[in-house]
Amino acid sequence: MAIFLIFGILYIAYGIFFLISLFRSIKRGDRGPQNSFSEIMMTFTEVVYTIISPIIGFIRFDSYGAETPFAKQHVLTVILFVMVSSLSFWIARFTTKTTNPILRIIVSIGLLQGIVLCVITSIHFLPFIPLGIVNPILGFELLSPVFALFILGREFYFYNKTVFNYDDAMPYRHELGFIPIPVKIIQAPFIPRMVIYGGMLIVLVIIQMLFAYGCGQDPDAIIKAFTHSQGFVFSN
Repeated sequence: MAIFLIFGILYIAYGIFFLISLFRSIKRGDRGPQNSFSEIMMTFTEVVYTIISPIIGFIRFDSYGAETPFAKQHVLTVILFVMVSSLSFWIARFTTKTTNPILRIIVSIGLLQGIVLCVITSIHFLPFIPLGIVNPILGFELLSPVFALFILGREFYFYNKTVFNYDDAMPYRHELGFIPIPVKIIQAPFIPRMVIYGGMLIVLVIIQMLFAYGCGQDPDAIIKAFTHSQGFVFSN
């Protein structure tokens, strides 16, 4: 019991340090951490909670006794959504300075999907989040959606905060009266751009559901994965 308590305290301290570093970088308006230690810790956290933790969570998602966070017959769809969201994060991570508007739009939509998925999953996991804090060794993946929410949210903020000048790339676009739609979207004010992203996110979700359907999943498997679970918030 004492060991679990010590690990729990250390885990809470680690989480607080992570959040402080994250919000300080947002406040500074600079994605990069202030020192090497913070950079190592941030990278470690990103790898753990966008790659390692989801993998471990899906491997033992039905190992909690009577409680099952996702319906076993529909979990493939959840895995697909998580993979797309995680892949979008790492593409964003390594394409921060790209000026390609199409890539930036697609990646932003993938990040937005990840944020929405993390919010829903965090709510779904609420009854078991204390277990992930008290016993981080056996249940740290229960906090994965919470950590991933902040990680993806920060990446989405900085990825869409950057403003590019496309005049050099298209010097005659005004004279020709033609501005590519992707450029218009990227240069749109924040709120209209989020509305457009929201519409595109619906399309992305439909595409993934169709792909999952082709793999034998139900058309509404992403919903059933939550509602047909056992013992969690959205469980029927």
